[in-house]
Amino acid sequence: MAVDLSFSTSKEHFNVRSAAIIRQHDHILCTSFEGLGFWFLPGGRPKRGETSVEGLKREFREELNAKIEVDAPHIIAESFFDLHDERYHELALYYVAECPPEVRFVTDQDCHTHEEEGRIYRYRWIELNGPTLKQFDLQPRALHAHFIDLPPLPLHIVFEG
Repeated sequence: MAVDLSFSTSKEHFNVRSAAIIRQHDHILCTSFEGLGFWFLPGGRPKRGETSVEGLKREFREELNAKIEVDAPHIIAESFFDLHDERYHELALYYVAECPPEVRFVTDQDCHTHEEEGRIYRYRWIELNGPTLKQFDLQPRALHAHFIDLPPLPLHIVFEG
């Protein structure tokens, strides 16, 4: 069984995560699950021995039954945050990708759902503007401006929160 590229101690976690920046009609594809309280970009953790691109492609096959193509990471983000009284350090690689034809574009409702490990993940197109991203609490907030206006070159950012 493949193991996620992450490790934990009693109250601290380190994650490597690959995510896709998929934009269409001034919206961005996001996901969440019940009880989480915020949204994030679709993707997941690569498995040990798997590249970040391979992991991202696998996650899209598993969760959305879709195929994506990506090149180099567009944003590399190191974030430090607390979630449920535990400390996280996450290294996230954000790749720009075209919308796969399997993912339908609809607004004001979920475009897809997926059940995994007892959680039902919801996927939704969220309008790319500051107030709407705040309303849906798209995380990480420090990247909102970069999701709206993609940086011209790969960007490395480190932030707290």
